Amino acid sequence: MTDVVIVGGGIAGASAACKLAAGGLSVVLLEKQESYNDLVRGEWLAPWGIREAQRLGVYDCFGAGGAWEIREWMTWDEAVDPHEVEAVDMTRFIPGIGGPYSFPHHQVCELMAAQAADSGATLIMDAAKIEVTAGPSPSVTYTNSEGRREEIRPRIVLGATGRGCTVGRQVGITMSNHMHHWGGGVMVEGLDDWPADVQAMGTEGDVMFMVFPQGYGRARLYLNFGTKDSRKYRGPGAMDRFLKAFELECLPDRGRAVVESRQAGPLSVWPSVSSVPEGPPLTEGVVLIGDEAGNADTVLGTGLSCAMRDSRTVCEILLDSDDWSPPVFEPYVKEREFRLSRLDFGAQIISRLHVEFGPAAVERRRRVRKLMAKNFAAQVTGLLNMVAPEEVPEFGFSEFFAERLFRESA
Repeated sequence: MTDVVIVGGGIAGASAACKLAAGGLSVVLLEKQESYNDLVRGEWLAPWGIREAQRLGVYDCFGAGGAWEIREWMTWDEAVDPHEVEAVDMTRFIPGIGGPYSFPHHQVCELMAAQAADSGATLIMDAAKIEVTAGPSPSVTYTNSEGRREEIRPRIVLGATGRGCTVGRQVGITMSNHMHHWGGGVMVEGLDDWPADVQAMGTEGDVMFMVFPQGYGRARLYLNFGTKDSRKYRGPGAMDRFLKAFELECLPDRGRAVVESRQAGPLSVWPSVSSVPEGPPLTEGVVLIGDEAGNADTVLGTGLSCAMRDSRTVCEILLDSDDWSPPVFEPYVKEREFRLSRLDFGAQIISRLHVEFGPAAVERRRRVRKLMAKNFAAQVTGLLNMVAPEEVPEFGFSEFFAERLFRESA
């Protein structure tokens, strides 16, 4: 009998398969792609996420998959004189961990899936039309690569299909969604004049930009922009417009290093939606993990770290007890609700600061920067990129803190 079916072979699902198979459980991992491809998002792992990868036993997949340590963070912005921009040392937040990793998502997923298979899991690629039925005897049906319908009746199903929430919708788990802006991203090469261990972000005009090096002249570029521009980076000439958006006064040499880079992967755009479960992210026979269990705005960059935390927590519960009924997952439900509430709160502050445009928004950023320079405590939200949410001081998640931050910058 199959113990666990995992629907979705991304970071959350593949890492769970590794952990559970290594722990002696019978695992089937279903992935809808025929082979792992560049899906653009999910290529930045915070130091606290690296620590979760170590605990899961999948840390080596990142190094073998091309993970690149980023050591410094620069924030350029039209509200700041370029000569006043200072680098933040990102290696100092968690002793023994170092800076965050930037990496090709699909390559790391492929290695994790292979590790799971080596540990005894059954990996099924090109699994189409997956349908999950919850209950005391859950079932999973899918169409295999030869077009035949197959059925598996495991003890439990883990839903890890990402922001599409395929499994969650099928078993009746609902989300409260809100959207502040749109995002887009692409892989480029030829970024030889960009410092290889420096990531950048900032806002100018009508875009908030991000640059995440992946070594050897390659980098993932992101833009966040207003809903009115949702179609700007689509259609003929989209890539040229995307790169042109990095021609900014605030960047060194007006962003020439980025603008002259070359496309090395698909350009994708998406609504940056935050999803919060309206109840527990589970039902009898089914538990959701990763983005499928709810997620904060992508501007925060903590999705993969959360996926690793979800995977580890749920795997430990499954390996520690033969009782897999919903009540045994209560520690996971409570910790995740606490974690997501903090991340969603922090993401809303960052979105308001950096992904709103026009004279009033520029003045807001200028005044917030001065406030943060005077009072280090005002920078607390920025810690969410580096350390786990429970390690960030509590005062940074109060309405009073947010109101005071923006009131003093109004």
